[in-house]
Amino acid sequence: MWLKFGVDEDGTLVSISDVTKGKTSLKCPYCNCRLTAKKGKIKEHHFAHTEETCRPVSTGDFPVLPLYDNFNIHLSGKDLKQLKLLWQEYGSKNYFISSDLVPSGLIRAGLLQKNVFTFPPQYEFITESTNG
Repeated sequence: MWLKFGVDEDGTLVSISDVTKGKTSLKCPYCNCRLTAKKGKIKEHHFAHTEETCRPVSTGDFPVLPLYDNFNIHLSGKDLKQLKLLWQEYGSKNYFISSDLVPSGLIRAGLLQKNVFTFPPQYEFITESTNG
């Protein structure tokens, strides 16, 4: 999978299509290392780490979500931070999430859905197994 998004200084995801090729001020959403935009003619446009290597990424840091895996979402820095926190505390453990913890941006992005079979209704991550 190619890295299609970097994170700017405000914590907002920025698409590879929105930057020019070469070194950027963006950072990797996984390890926080600087990124270089690779926009050649052979491979698909993507980001690569500017430093020699990226530190290993823990598999539990990010959910396996169809929209997140495709990076077809646009979240504010605050919502991205909340996504990571909610995944670590709830999603990775398959716990339901109280509605007062869920920012509307995550619902609009299609990352969480209301489970109407819980009382009161609570939210859960939309995962590949939930969708398909």
